[in-house]
Amino acid sequence: MEEALKFRKGDRIKIEGELYQVLGGIELVNRSDGARWTEYYVQNLQNGKERWLSVDEIYDEYAIYTSCDSKGFSEEELDAQGWKNADSGVEEVLGWFGNVDAEQGEKASYTEYEDSTGEYLMSVEHWDGETEYAKGYYLDKDEIEVASDLQQAGNRQFRVDYNNCQPRHPQSVKNKKRTTNKIIALVLIAVMAWGIWAITRSVSKKEIRNYLKDSSFYSYETSITSDLNEDEKADVYSTHRSIEMAAKDIIMAIDGKTEDVQENTEDESVAILTKYEYCLVYESEEGKTMIQVSSRAYTYQSTTDPYHATPTTSRHYHSFYYFRGFSRDASRYNNRASGYQNYSGTAPEYNYSDTYQNYSNTVRQGSTGTRTSSGGGTGFGK
Repeated sequence: MEEALKFRKGDRIKIEGELYQVLGGIELVNRSDGARWTEYYVQNLQNGKERWLSVDEIYDEYAIYTSCDSKGFSEEELDAQGWKNADSGVEEVLGWFGNVDAEQGEKASYTEYEDSTGEYLMSVEHWDGETEYAKGYYLDKDEIEVASDLQQAGNRQFRVDYNNCQPRHPQSVKNKKRTTNKIIALVLIAVMAWGIWAITRSVSKKEIRNYLKDSSFYSYETSITSDLNEDEKADVYSTHRSIEMAAKDIIMAIDGKTEDVQENTEDESVAILTKYEYCLVYESEEGKTMIQVSSRAYTYQSTTDPYHATPTTSRHYHSFYYFRGFSRDASRYNNRASGYQNYSGTAPEYNYSDTYQNYSNTVRQGSTGTRTSSGGGTGFGK
């Protein structure tokens, strides 16, 4: 009996022989005919590229997609090149897990096009206020497999053929024991080193700065050096996503592990404070969604406003940090000069029903165990 293609966050799988890691997934249903399928958000571990793997075991259809811009997707261009409408309808999110921006009950109209060979695909999805495009191609089921050889390497058992063992001189046995002990010690050291590396790597993945750097959904804009300590810098990114979508994506990426988070109701900017980082998601003066992230040490030692932020956003950025994080950092960095020694701003009003605080709590509670999903849909960057 063939093994079902059901994956969880963190699973390593092979697609066409290349190694990928599952970052998340969405289960969708076509409301017109009840068809269900799963879209897994995966990352190529060789080149870092993020793609979407579509798995429909009911109809035995599998495909892999790459998000792209709208160029070449007009009906006139598709007709001229022999593409045909292969599927369309309204899809609804039934469930999700991992690093995807989706909510249960969200709906989108979609159209799937096939080329004249029936091998290549182009997909268009119209979500609320956003249209997403992707190009892909079909796969055979046997081109998708769990990378069990890597995941289970540490559990392999080695059998010794004692029938071929020969008696040894006592001194040889003694020397062999010494060698064996040395090997065991080296193995233990290597295992401990690997464990420390793995823990360090896992922790680093929870950092907002690292997530933004590695994600294709965010584009690096610039870095700002602290005016009080040139060794501290803040990184600035832009994205086509809305403030809400970007803020929730970041909260999801760190498993909801925020110390404090709150929306500024004046301009919808979102301040996110973690144990070691301070992040602001906001709309710039030019109308772009921006993300500025830094260590808390940078914020403590800087008087600089966020990059291209409006005065309203800047006030929220400084007041939120001062009244929610400064006192703790004052003891943490008490040997450093601070830009907030003479701060006189007004404290932000605490909102007990803040959307992002509630979302963070929900994500954090969900991350205590591994989320599972019975399937997913064509998310393409949602």
